[in-house]
Amino acid sequence: MKKIKTYKQALSSLYQLRLFGTKLGLNNIHRLLQLLGNPQQRLVFYHIAGTNGKGSTAAILQALLRTTHRKVGLFTSPHLEDFRERIRINDRLIGRREVMDGLKEIFPLLPQVAETSGCSHPTYFEAVTALACRYFEKMKADAVVWEVGLGGRLDATNVVIPRVSVITNIDLEHQRYLGNSIDKIAREKGGIIKDGIPLVTAVQKTAALSRLKKICRERHSLLVDVNGDYHSQVKESGLAGQLLDIHTPDRIYHDIFLPLAGEHQIINFLTALAAWGQGDSRTAKVSNRRVREVIRGVRWPGRFEFISGSQDYILEGAHNRAGAKVCARTLRMVVGDRTIILIIGVLGDKDVKAICRSLVPLARKVIAVQPEGERGLASSALARVCRTNTGLKKIPVLARKS
Repeated sequence: MKKIKTYKQALSSLYQLRLFGTKLGLNNIHRLLQLLGNPQQRLVFYHIAGTNGKGSTAAILQALLRTTHRKVGLFTSPHLEDFRERIRINDRLIGRREVMDGLKEIFPLLPQVAETSGCSHPTYFEAVTALACRYFEKMKADAVVWEVGLGGRLDATNVVIPRVSVITNIDLEHQRYLGNSIDKIAREKGGIIKDGIPLVTAVQKTAALSRLKKICRERHSLLVDVNGDYHSQVKESGLAGQLLDIHTPDRIYHDIFLPLAGEHQIINFLTALAAWGQGDSRTAKVSNRRVREVIRGVRWPGRFEFISGSQDYILEGAHNRAGAKVCARTLRMVVGDRTIILIIGVLGDKDVKAICRSLVPLARKVIAVQPEGERGLASSALARVCRTNTGLKKIPVLARKS
């Protein structure tokens, strides 16, 4: 690998690791972190898996943890615009110099991992996971919110022993890797549950919840069911967010403004509250006023993100069947009878028909575009799928190159 002199060179070398594809398994990451001195063993993690809602839950949980910790790390994927979005402390992105220094330390170790019995050449995500662990250790993070990349059991993030495990929800996704049934996917995501470590979950599907309960019994882990123990009352709602009263087993929070729209974000908020309560003994000392302050400041771009102006926009990153359904339900709730022009781009390996089936009938007009990269579905092909999913309405569908 070429000598790294600039941040651009560091990222270019990192992106080259994508040639090694997606490999589920823990041998590589265990060996890589061992060569780095096992930084994960000196950190406190809140590990979050789930089909949807992981990122929003992680952002909310990080905000809550900052009321009781000086430095709170956040590791999420993918990034929207800047690679450094994946790794941050107190919402401050990792610096370019820190990325360069971290990769200079990691890159020479990759051949050693590849030469180890039972291992192969580390992937892009494994290298990024190691970079995050090392950075959080160097920065002496007091707590780290740690989002799963894919699945759970064999995901590189599952190298940690967390303070709390979180599974937001479970639906069909990534069947090629995780299995073709809810039960099989629940087994994979339930793989993040560790012996004696509490699980917080908002899973609703009966088959998934039954599987998680079974795993928790086997591992002597407390299961906290957000749907049964945590409740909310919506006082006001709109595109910019919603005003809530929250009832938990230990406490009542009044007039919390959550700047994220949709019923699903309330569930994500309740899940984060439950994880905070399970993992942090100091929550009772935090005033309702302080909780209101930090929640009001939560931002999670690209997740039903409302941009107001002469023309209002909503940016949404839903990329699977369940996410598209939730997006459609939220649009019906908060947009009302306003005209919707849908600009849509989908990767070719996603469930394109299911996504279009949920979203296209809500639009007055549809513009299909092709996302950047080789996985992006051609706009002409996407437009054809859109035209077959308009329902009973006649909706004009246009194809644009970008």
